[in-house]
Amino acid sequence: MHQRFESVQAPHYVAATTVSARQRVGTDCKLSAVYKVQEATGTAYLIQTELVHLRLRPPRAGTRYRLDCRGPLVIELPVGAVHLDATSGKQTLSVHRLHTVRLGPGRPIRPQPRTQLVAVDWPDATAATYDDRKLELRLELPHKPRFLRERVVYTASVSCGASSYMHPLVPLIDDLGFVNASTIPRGGKPLDFVLPHLAGGISSHAEVTSTLACPR
Repeated sequence: MHQRFESVQAPHYVAATTVSARQRVGTDCKLSAVYKVQEATGTAYLIQTELVHLRLRPPRAGTRYRLDCRGPLVIELPVGAVHLDATSGKQTLSVHRLHTVRLGPGRPIRPQPRTQLVAVDWPDATAATYDDRKLELRLELPHKPRFLRERVVYTASVSCGASSYMHPLVPLIDDLGFVNASTIPRGGKPLDFVLPHLAGGISSHAEVTSTLACPR
């Protein structure tokens, strides 16, 4: 089977070195997505955007930091999933199997029983073309199940001093979120991942500030 994921994070990063202790630094991550909704008059499309302000206060002067809005896509899949391969157009993407994942500077998160963790790097893209690029993940599942159960997190990459971790952007929580159970299409048709809404209800925009940690 193969699954498609939309690119929602605009490519943007900042990297520098602090000049004073507790210097306030950060960057803004822009996200956007289009959702198909059914109304009484027929099919309509809802466009939502979100602006996530990433803020950081490194404890010492001379601390190197980097904030990248397009961190890896982290997916928790059934442990039996094999032959994982990711592409975007003609570009082959890196798929990393993880024993744990750091979604913050604290204790690493382990996969649930009978699951595995993978991280997929997004394709190279400019700010003008990122939303035209889709990530396709191909995999094989034993016994041809009817449903695919997985957890998916879109992340930003954070590096501060000697600490590196990922910060969840979608969903905007501190773990791997809820389990998605999707019916696997027959006949080789792709399964499109249903992205959680970026804003509540039918709102078109959301804005939030995330204060990140930089361990001493």
